[in-house]
Amino acid sequence: MVTDRLTDTVYFSEWALNDFPIPINNVCKLLDKYQIKYGFLHHTKDYWCRDYMPIQVNETKFVQYVYAPDYLQNKENKRYITDPTATLHDLAIQPVKTNLIIDGGNIIKCPDKVIMTEKVLIENKNITRNKVVAILEQLFECSIVFLPWDKSETYGHADGIVRWVDGNTVLLTAYEMSRFFANKFLKELERNFNVIVMKYSTRPRNREHSWAYINFLQTKNVIIVPAFNIKEDEHALLQIEKAFPDYKGCIEPVDISSIICYGGGLNCITWNIKHPK
Repeated sequence: MVTDRLTDTVYFSEWALNDFPIPINNVCKLLDKYQIKYGFLHHTKDYWCRDYMPIQVNETKFVQYVYAPDYLQNKENKRYITDPTATLHDLAIQPVKTNLIIDGGNIIKCPDKVIMTEKVLIENKNITRNKVVAILEQLFECSIVFLPWDKSETYGHADGIVRWVDGNTVLLTAYEMSRFFANKFLKELERNFNVIVMKYSTRPRNREHSWAYINFLQTKNVIIVPAFNIKEDEHALLQIEKAFPDYKGCIEPVDISSIICYGGGLNCITWNIKHPK
Protein backbone atom coordinates (compact mmCIF):
# COMPACT_ATOMS: atom_id res chain seq x y z
CA MET A 1 0.00 0.00 0.00
CA VAL A 2 1.27 3.49 -0.86
CA THR A 3 1.16 5.19 2.53
CA ASP A 4 1.30 8.94 3.05
CA ARG A 5 4.98 8.61 3.96
CA LEU A 6 5.71 7.71 0.34
CA THR A 7 3.74 10.46 -1.38
CA ASP A 8 5.46 13.19 -3.39
CA THR A 9 2.58 15.01 -5.09
CA VAL A 10 -0.45 16.83 -3.67
CA TYR A 11 -3.60 17.80 -5.53
CA PHE A 12 -6.38 20.21 -4.59
CA SER A 13 -9.71 20.74 -6.28
CA GLU A 14 -9.65 24.05 -8.11
CA TRP A 15 -12.61 24.97 -5.89
CA ALA A 16 -10.34 24.91 -2.83
CA LEU A 17 -8.16 27.72 -4.16
CA ASN A 18 -11.25 29.66 -5.19
CA ASP A 19 -13.02 29.33 -1.83
CA PHE A 20 -10.06 29.29 0.59
CA PRO A 21 -7.25 31.21 -1.12
CA ILE A 22 -5.27 32.19 1.98
CA PRO A 23 -4.87 28.77 3.68
CA ILE A 24 -4.42 26.94 0.37
CA ASN A 25 -1.71 29.36 -0.74
CA ASN A 26 -0.02 28.97 2.64
CA VAL A 27 -0.04 25.19 2.24
CA CYS A 28 1.37 25.53 -1.28
CA LYS A 29 4.21 27.72 0.00
CA LEU A 30 5.16 24.95 2.43
CA LEU A 31 4.96 22.33 -0.30
CA ASP A 32 7.34 24.46 -2.37
CA LYS A 33 9.65 24.78 0.64
CA TYR A 34 9.81 21.00 1.07
CA GLN A 35 9.99 20.26 -2.66
CA ILE A 36 6.62 18.55 -2.91
CA LYS A 37 4.87 18.97 -6.26
CA TYR A 38 1.24 20.08 -6.32
CA GLY A 39 -1.53 20.79 -8.78
CA PHE A 40 -5.23 21.56 -9.11
CA LEU A 41 -7.94 19.17 -10.24
CA HIS A 42 -10.47 20.20 -12.88
CA HIS A 43 -14.00 18.84 -13.49
CA THR A 44 -14.71 18.65 -9.75
CA LYS A 45 -17.90 19.75 -8.00
CA ASP A 46 -16.60 20.43 -4.51
CA TYR A 47 -13.31 21.01 -2.69
CA TRP A 48 -13.26 17.80 -0.57
CA CYS A 49 -11.25 15.89 -3.16
CA ARG A 50 -10.06 13.24 -0.69
CA ASP A 51 -13.54 11.76 -0.73
CA TYR A 52 -14.02 11.16 -4.44
CA MET A 53 -10.50 10.61 -5.77
CA PRO A 54 -9.20 7.02 -6.01
CA ILE A 55 -7.08 5.10 -3.51
CA GLN A 56 -3.50 4.42 -4.61
CA VAL A 57 -2.48 0.85 -3.82
CA ASN A 58 0.87 0.79 -5.59
CA GLU A 59 2.69 3.04 -8.02
CA THR A 60 0.34 2.22 -10.89
CA LYS A 61 -2.81 0.78 -9.26
CA PHE A 62 -5.53 3.23 -8.28
CA VAL A 63 -8.90 1.95 -7.02
CA GLN A 64 -11.93 4.00 -8.04
CA TYR A 65 -15.10 3.35 -6.06
CA VAL A 66 -18.63 4.70 -6.32
CA TYR A 67 -18.82 8.08 -4.61
CA ALA A 68 -22.46 8.37 -3.57
CA PRO A 69 -22.46 9.08 0.18
CA ASP A 70 -25.75 9.12 2.05
CA TYR A 71 -25.12 12.67 3.29
CA LEU A 72 -25.23 13.99 -0.30
CA GLN A 73 -28.37 12.18 -1.43
CA ASN A 74 -30.90 14.96 -0.90
CA LYS A 75 -31.91 17.14 -3.84
CA GLU A 76 -29.87 20.13 -2.68
CA ASN A 77 -26.59 18.24 -2.15
CA LYS A 78 -26.54 15.82 -5.09
CA ARG A 79 -25.03 18.58 -7.22
CA TYR A 80 -21.84 18.25 -5.17
CA ILE A 81 -21.20 14.61 -6.11
CA THR A 82 -18.11 14.45 -8.33
CA ASP A 83 -17.56 11.73 -10.90
CA PRO A 84 -13.76 11.79 -11.21
CA THR A 85 -13.62 10.12 -14.64
CA ALA A 86 -12.74 13.30 -16.55
CA THR A 87 -10.32 14.39 -13.82
CA LEU A 88 -8.47 11.07 -13.98
CA HIS A 89 -8.38 11.26 -17.77
CA ASP A 90 -6.56 14.59 -17.47
CA LEU A 91 -4.04 12.89 -15.17
CA ALA A 92 -3.64 9.87 -17.49
CA ILE A 93 -4.70 7.54 -14.65
CA GLN A 94 -6.72 4.45 -15.54
CA PRO A 95 -8.15 3.14 -12.27
CA VAL A 96 -9.37 -0.28 -11.24
CA LYS A 97 -13.10 0.16 -10.65
CA THR A 98 -15.41 -1.26 -8.00
CA ASN A 99 -19.15 -0.90 -7.45
CA LEU A 100 -18.69 -0.50 -3.70
CA ILE A 101 -19.78 2.82 -2.21
CA ILE A 102 -16.78 4.29 -0.37
CA ASP A 103 -15.56 7.69 0.82
CA GLY A 104 -11.83 8.34 0.45
CA GLY A 105 -11.91 10.06 3.84
CA ASN A 106 -12.81 6.69 5.35
CA ILE A 107 -9.52 5.13 4.22
CA ILE A 108 -6.46 5.20 6.49
CA LYS A 109 -3.59 3.43 4.77
CA CYS A 110 -1.00 1.37 6.61
CA PRO A 111 1.58 -0.78 4.79
CA ASP A 112 -0.42 -4.00 5.19
CA LYS A 113 -3.77 -2.78 6.56
CA VAL A 114 -6.52 -0.28 5.88
CA ILE A 115 -8.47 1.28 8.76
CA MET A 116 -12.12 2.18 8.07
CA THR A 117 -15.26 2.86 10.06
CA GLU A 118 -18.15 0.45 9.66
CA LYS A 119 -20.08 3.07 7.72
CA VAL A 120 -18.78 1.36 4.58
CA LEU A 121 -20.75 -1.74 5.59
CA ILE A 122 -23.92 0.27 6.12
CA GLU A 123 -23.64 2.06 2.78
CA ASN A 124 -23.21 -1.30 1.06
CA LYS A 125 -25.90 -3.07 3.08
CA ASN A 126 -27.18 -4.90 -0.01
CA ILE A 127 -23.97 -6.96 0.14
CA THR A 128 -23.06 -9.26 3.03
CA ARG A 129 -20.37 -8.12 5.43
CA ASN A 130 -18.11 -11.02 4.47
CA LYS A 131 -18.46 -10.17 0.78
CA VAL A 132 -17.69 -6.47 1.35
CA VAL A 133 -14.61 -7.40 3.37
CA ALA A 134 -13.45 -9.85 0.71
CA ILE A 135 -13.84 -7.24 -2.04
CA LEU A 136 -11.99 -4.60 0.00
CA GLU A 137 -9.13 -6.98 0.79
CA GLN A 138 -8.80 -7.92 -2.87
CA LEU A 139 -8.88 -4.31 -4.06
CA PHE A 140 -6.46 -2.95 -1.47
CA GLU A 141 -4.31 -6.09 -1.23
CA CYS A 142 -4.30 -5.97 2.56
CA SER A 143 -6.44 -6.69 5.61
CA ILE A 144 -9.17 -4.34 6.89
CA VAL A 145 -9.46 -3.03 10.45
CA PHE A 146 -12.94 -1.73 11.26
CA LEU A 147 -13.82 0.94 13.81
CA PRO A 148 -17.41 1.50 14.95
CA TRP A 149 -19.28 4.39 13.38
CA ASP A 150 -20.32 7.14 15.76
CA LYS A 151 -23.52 8.15 13.97
CA SER A 152 -23.49 11.55 15.62
CA GLU A 153 -20.60 12.22 13.20
CA THR A 154 -22.46 12.25 9.89
CA TYR A 155 -19.61 11.46 7.54
CA GLY A 156 -18.19 8.37 9.25
CA HIS A 157 -14.65 9.14 8.12
CA ALA A 158 -11.69 7.42 9.73
CA ASP A 159 -9.38 10.36 8.89
CA GLY A 160 -10.96 12.32 11.74
CA ILE A 161 -10.06 9.54 14.17
CA VAL A 162 -6.69 7.91 13.53
CA ARG A 163 -3.52 8.04 11.42
CA TRP A 164 -0.78 5.51 10.83
CA VAL A 165 2.59 6.58 12.25
CA ASP A 166 5.07 3.85 11.33
CA GLY A 167 5.69 0.17 11.92
CA ASN A 168 2.80 -1.08 14.03
CA THR A 169 1.95 2.28 15.61
CA VAL A 170 -1.02 4.59 15.06
CA LEU A 171 -1.98 8.00 16.47
CA LEU A 172 -5.52 8.30 17.88
CA THR A 173 -7.17 11.70 18.07
CA ALA A 174 -8.52 13.20 21.29
CA TYR A 175 -12.07 12.14 20.44
CA GLU A 176 -13.97 14.38 22.84
CA MET A 177 -17.33 14.09 21.09
CA SER A 178 -17.99 10.78 22.87
CA ARG A 179 -16.02 9.05 25.62
CA PHE A 180 -17.88 5.85 24.78
CA PHE A 181 -16.67 5.85 21.18
CA ALA A 182 -13.20 7.04 22.15
CA ASN A 183 -12.89 3.93 24.31
CA LYS A 184 -14.30 1.73 21.54
CA PHE A 185 -11.80 3.12 19.04
CA LEU A 186 -8.93 2.49 21.42
CA LYS A 187 -10.06 -1.06 22.16
CA GLU A 188 -10.43 -1.97 18.48
CA LEU A 189 -7.13 -0.38 17.45
CA GLU A 190 -5.21 -2.07 20.26
CA ARG A 191 -6.14 -5.43 18.75
CA ASN A 192 -3.88 -4.61 15.82
CA PHE A 193 -1.60 -1.70 16.73
CA ASN A 194 0.38 0.12 19.37
CA VAL A 195 -1.72 3.21 19.98
CA ILE A 196 -0.57 6.73 20.90
CA VAL A 197 -3.52 8.74 22.24
CA MET A 198 -3.58 12.51 21.85
CA LYS A 199 -4.63 14.48 24.96
CA TYR A 200 -5.17 18.10 25.96
CA SER A 201 -4.89 19.65 29.39
CA THR A 202 -5.94 23.23 28.64
CA ARG A 203 -8.89 24.71 30.56
CA PRO A 204 -11.25 25.67 29.10
CA ARG A 205 -10.81 23.51 25.99
CA ASN A 206 -12.09 24.07 22.48
CA ARG A 207 -13.74 20.66 22.09
CA GLU A 208 -15.17 21.56 18.69
CA HIS A 209 -11.76 21.37 16.98
CA SER A 210 -9.96 18.82 19.16
CA TRP A 211 -10.50 16.03 16.60
CA ALA A 212 -9.18 18.06 13.68
CA TYR A 213 -5.45 17.97 14.36
CA ILE A 214 -5.36 14.33 13.27
CA ASN A 215 -6.62 15.47 9.87
CA PHE A 216 -3.16 16.64 8.81
CA LEU A 217 -1.57 16.47 5.37
CA GLN A 218 1.40 14.12 5.30
CA THR A 219 3.87 13.67 2.46
CA LYS A 220 7.33 12.11 2.33
CA ASN A 221 9.03 15.42 3.25
CA VAL A 222 6.60 17.34 5.42
CA ILE A 223 3.57 17.06 7.70
CA ILE A 224 1.28 20.09 7.64
CA VAL A 225 -0.93 20.30 10.72
CA PRO A 226 -4.21 22.23 11.06
CA ALA A 227 -4.12 25.19 13.42
CA PHE A 228 -6.87 27.49 14.70
CA ASN A 229 -5.10 30.15 16.79
CA ILE A 230 -6.15 28.46 20.06
CA LYS A 231 -4.18 27.01 22.98
CA GLU A 232 -4.54 23.43 21.75
CA ASP A 233 -2.56 24.24 18.59
CA GLU A 234 0.77 24.09 20.39
CA HIS A 235 -0.20 20.99 22.38
CA ALA A 236 -1.24 19.18 19.20
CA LEU A 237 1.91 20.15 17.35
CA LEU A 238 4.14 18.91 20.19
CA GLN A 239 2.33 15.57 20.31
CA ILE A 240 2.56 15.06 16.56
CA GLU A 241 6.27 15.99 16.64
CA LYS A 242 6.81 13.40 19.37
CA ALA A 243 4.91 10.73 17.42
CA PHE A 244 6.90 11.44 14.22
CA PRO A 245 10.50 12.06 15.39
CA ASP A 246 11.87 11.29 11.92
CA TYR A 247 10.03 14.42 10.67
CA LYS A 248 11.89 16.64 13.14
CA GLY A 249 11.98 20.20 11.80
CA CYS A 250 9.55 19.27 9.02
CA ILE A 251 6.19 19.55 10.81
CA GLU A 252 4.47 22.84 10.09
CA PRO A 253 1.17 24.39 11.26
CA VAL A 254 -1.23 26.23 8.95
CA ASP A 255 -4.28 28.13 10.17
CA ILE A 256 -7.33 26.57 8.53
CA SER A 257 -10.02 28.28 10.60
CA SER A 258 -11.85 29.27 7.41
CA ILE A 259 -11.93 25.63 6.25
CA ILE A 260 -12.77 23.68 9.40
CA CYS A 261 -16.15 25.35 9.84
CA TYR A 262 -17.30 23.48 6.73
CA GLY A 263 -16.55 20.11 8.30
CA GLY A 264 -13.10 19.05 7.10
CA GLY A 265 -9.39 19.55 7.52
CA LEU A 266 -6.19 19.34 5.48
CA ASN A 267 -6.41 15.64 4.70
CA CYS A 268 -10.01 16.14 3.55
CA ILE A 269 -9.18 18.96 1.16
CA THR A 270 -6.16 17.30 -0.45
CA TRP A 271 -5.33 14.16 -2.44
CA ASN A 272 -1.71 13.08 -2.12
CA ILE A 273 -0.10 10.32 -4.18
CA LYS A 274 3.22 8.89 -5.20
CA HIS A 275 3.39 10.10 -8.76
CA PRO A 276 3.52 7.26 -11.28
CA LYS A 277 6.85 7.24 -13.12
